Amino acid sequence: MRRAFTLIELLVVIAIIAVLVAILLPSLAQARRSARSVVCAGNLRGSGQALVLYSTDNKELVIPSYNMTGTTGGAGVPLDGWACILDRDAYVQVAPGSKGNPFYCPETLDIAGVATGQTGADPKNPKGWLEWPFERQGSANVSVLIEDRGFIKNIKVAYWINAINPIGGTVAVEQDLHYTGSVGYGPGAGGAFIRQTTLAAFARPSQLIALADGLYAGRQRDNQLGATNSRIGYRHPGRSGTANTAFADGHVAPIGGKDFPRALGGTNDPAEVRAENVNAKPSVYADPERALAP
Repeated sequence: MRRAFTLIELLVVIAIIAVLVAILLPSLAQARRSARSVVCAGNLRGSGQALVLYSTDNKELVIPSYNMTGTTGGAGVPLDGWACILDRDAYVQVAPGSKGNPFYCPETLDIAGVATGQTGADPKNPKGWLEWPFERQGSANVSVLIEDRGFIKNIKVAYWINAINPIGGTVAVEQDLHYTGSVGYGPGAGGAFIRQTTLAAFARPSQLIALADGLYAGRQRDNQLGATNSRIGYRHPGRSGTANTAFADGHVAPIGGKDFPRALGGTNDPAEVRAENVNAKPSVYADPERALAP
């Protein structure tokens, strides 16, 4: 005679399954996050290599973070953006309206992170996106098209570019300070305009940060996790969150939220900033020894 399961036996089996699911679910979630981090690193590797190709094809000039004229970048001064340039010039192409594009980390939160001009104190904003091309209209960033320059689609970009980005006022222009800059800005204090950076400005390309998890450009003084107005999005697993990062030579590596180098500015201690950027460490400066000379 066939013996059926008793109710108690069924309940024991269900309980065992529930325990196994509870044990496995965190591991599966971690595996999914790790897989998305790998996709993100692949996106950045492709973009980083495209930046190298752009410079090779353009007489060793570095791609602009965006092109502009005038000091404020307000209404009537549309900003194209490095990702839009790569897309238009067929280095990395994006389907119109796609979030699943090579400039969009799969861990990106669906937030317009700098809709009001800054990320502020909300830790979610740096993990969001910025849609390029755009215009500064008052304190807001509003997406536009620039059809006369071939920018006929808007692209949601969830990576930050290490650029001189003095939008919104008149400041002194220090050429070749970071990886790139907002070309055409000016005249700044002293009458200078930002020109395209050249590869010759890079002291150590393998240490110079070009792109990272995050959005927009500039604000290097506030890079670390938890800083107000930080534009670096620490989207991936790690001790305090990590940012996938592409360097000027095209390679990619993660940087932890408390280890991402900052620039001088605000209340940052010059000795700490120097320690973060020199001695073969990742740097936000094209030539850290020159920029941070005692």
